[in-house]
Amino acid sequence: MSSGIYAALSGARAQSHALDSTARNIANVSTTAYKAERISFKQSLTAAQSPDQRYVAVQAPAFDMSQGAIRHTGNSLDLALEGEGFFAIQTDDGERLTRDGAFRIDVEGQLVNSTGARVLDEDGEPMLVPTDAGYVEINDSGEVISDGISVGDLKIVNYAPESLMRVGANMYAAEGEPLEDAEPPMVVSEALEGSNFNAVRGVVDVIKVTRTFQALVKMMESYKETEGRAAKALGGPK
Repeated sequence: MSSGIYAALSGARAQSHALDSTARNIANVSTTAYKAERISFKQSLTAAQSPDQRYVAVQAPAFDMSQGAIRHTGNSLDLALEGEGFFAIQTDDGERLTRDGAFRIDVEGQLVNSTGARVLDEDGEPMLVPTDAGYVEINDSGEVISDGISVGDLKIVNYAPESLMRVGANMYAAEGEPLEDAEPPMVVSEALEGSNFNAVRGVVDVIKVTRTFQALVKMMESYKETEGRAAKALGGPK
């Protein structure tokens, strides 16, 4: 079989991965603080068919960490980050990172996210607020203030995008150490960050990927037909 059909097949498989990635982006266009993922490709050489035959290899998805639009909510415990960084959350699977700042105070006085996971303070402990607090506010540095008295600072860290692994629509696990010299983001209270992916871009991406995929499939069919005609002409199997 022609090595060209394998090259076309590798390209089609790569476009299938790209379509899956685009579908995830579209599904999360309304998810708070969602960061779009991007699939990139590279050429790889193989000696299986020809020493100079180039195939398409799919690289691990990269995250687009650009800022999403910040919208005002009026809820004093809704927080957005302006700049690079993440809130630290304690889950059953360990510490996780998120930019989704839709927080609330539970019955035990802990600051938690929408799933009940505990928000951490700068010491890595659950952020506690007096249960009888009348008013809680959080300033632009992440300091939590209850009835005018500071009760602690939120843990806000920054990691290089390549050290992050998505473990939910807008939550990440991190490997290694956080960036030490990174400029801390500004905490915007009474606001949430939106997804940085929009539906219009999603439609364009789907059309582009689908057309490329269809062209590669037609290429494979053409190779197959050509080989079939060649086999008949040479008196090969009918």
